[in-house]
Amino acid sequence: MTPQPNSSATSLWRRLAPVYIRLGLLCCAIPVTLFWYYNLPTDSSPPRQILIPKGASARRIGEILERENLIRSATVFAWTVRLKGLGHRLEAGTYQLDGSYDTASIVQDLLKAPVQTQRATLPEGLTRHEIASMLQQQSIVDSSLFIATTEDTRFIRNLGLEAETLEGYLFPETYFFDPRANEREIITIMVEQFKSVFADSLFIRLDSLGLSLHQSVTLASIVEREAVAAVERPVISGVFQRRLKLNRRLESCATVEYALGVHKRRLSNADLRVVSPFNTYRHRGLPPGPISNPGKASILATLYPTDTEYLYFVARGDGTHIFSRTNKEHERAKRQIKQQERLARRSQAN
Repeated sequence: MTPQPNSSATSLWRRLAPVYIRLGLLCCAIPVTLFWYYNLPTDSSPPRQILIPKGASARRIGEILERENLIRSATVFAWTVRLKGLGHRLEAGTYQLDGSYDTASIVQDLLKAPVQTQRATLPEGLTRHEIASMLQQQSIVDSSLFIATTEDTRFIRNLGLEAETLEGYLFPETYFFDPRANEREIITIMVEQFKSVFADSLFIRLDSLGLSLHQSVTLASIVEREAVAAVERPVISGVFQRRLKLNRRLESCATVEYALGVHKRRLSNADLRVVSPFNTYRHRGLPPGPISNPGKASILATLYPTDTEYLYFVARGDGTHIFSRTNKEHERAKRQIKQQERLARRSQAN
């Protein structure tokens, strides 16, 4: 005898089936609708030059474009690139992009050759005056106008920074500038590059260290000028942060050089007495602002210092330092280095 289907169960299924079908269609429709929406143009600003940094991933490029309000979603941009298999074809350079285009069209624009650019490589640790001079030598900026712009407080606030000048925020990098770009546009590109490096994840470290953004950049600029060997950056950062916690003067020769406006191989006692708020031999705590424009390594060393008992260090002259815990050890290290220098001079004389 053939079993008969349960009539109540069959009736229930007939009532629920349309509901399940509608829910299934809705679940499929929502992602498609969202993808369609986030692919739409932003249509919020005129076409402009956007710098894509070297080595940037599709996700990173999407974040830059989303921040510039050229696209609605970095995630949709990254997925569009991946689905089309175009990740390997995205290159660094300056591109003319239009927010009235949808995401797929902007991806296509990025596959075109970048606009004609002027290459400029800015090393770590330069001051803004040194950067201005370097860029003027390459006929990229007028140095006087460049310096004046880095001191324009309204411009600085518009960039979202709380600082008196842009010293410390002109990120060292290899740039590809549009020859038609003016000083404000060039400076904006450099500050935006700083912001892309000092990402949200690094801001979390500021609270744990008890530092503001400006204080951390100031300290990073000192680490940049004092450290040569990469392995010593976190140690030097640790020494300075320990001195700050103990309310001791930083006694950084680099800050004295900044106050003097010159680089010297050896500072005299008179140099150490120069009257300046940047002279950390005379004043406790951090100077009022950065003394150079630090690179990523010095920023990371500042945010992740070595936990150390050292309070002093002295340069050997070969790019490394002797670190000491007490002033007695420090004085011994200085005598050792002076003796080595005398022996080296005698050897050269012979």
